[in-house]
Amino acid sequence: MEQVALEVFIRDRFGKGGARYLRRSEKIPAIFYGPESAPIPIYVPKLNLEKILKKQASENVLYQLTIKGDNRENVKTAMLKELQKHPVTRAYSHADFLEVSLTKEIDVTVGLRIIGKSPALEKGGIVQEISRELEIRCLPTSIPAYIDVDVSSLEIGDSLHVRDLQVPDGIRILSEPQLTLVTVAHAMMEEKPEAVEAPAEGEVEVVAKKGKLKTEEEG
Repeated sequence: MEQVALEVFIRDRFGKGGARYLRRSEKIPAIFYGPESAPIPIYVPKLNLEKILKKQASENVLYQLTIKGDNRENVKTAMLKELQKHPVTRAYSHADFLEVSLTKEIDVTVGLRIIGKSPALEKGGIVQEISRELEIRCLPTSIPAYIDVDVSSLEIGDSLHVRDLQVPDGIRILSEPQLTLVTVAHAMMEEKPEAVEAPAEGEVEVVAKKGKLKTEEEG
């Protein structure tokens, strides 16, 4: 996995007021930390981070952070551990960057990608994704964008489990071997709802909603 260059800057404003000031200036308050590094409060230019995230197929991105401030620069390798969003506007509100060593294995979550075409599709079957991601352990430079799940040999009634996967050397799957990833079943015919007779004029219709009864007259 290649490293993506990103410039970040040491913060000189703190607290809620400082965070609001940064967000108004199109900057994301952030923190850099690691097992061998003291936490450093930083900020990230919003547009720079958004451009990187839009280009990446996976959330597991290795960043080559150039931390600028105090008239010096410090280059660190990190991963984006957490990216918070405002609950209403969905704008990025805070980021956590975790320092990683390129020579030490780490645990990460990776997505699954279905490849191939099941012959069951032509027999009325449907491929059902049961799990969409896995926990793995590997070196940061070996993190795959996806782990492929090949369904080209699956017939109706077949399933694929973690134990059936073939992964590249250097990657260890931490998820349980018996975890089901994909099954192939008969496509279910959509049932048509039964016709409901409209209430006669003058009658009150009773509506059930989330376990509570109310009438149209009650509103």
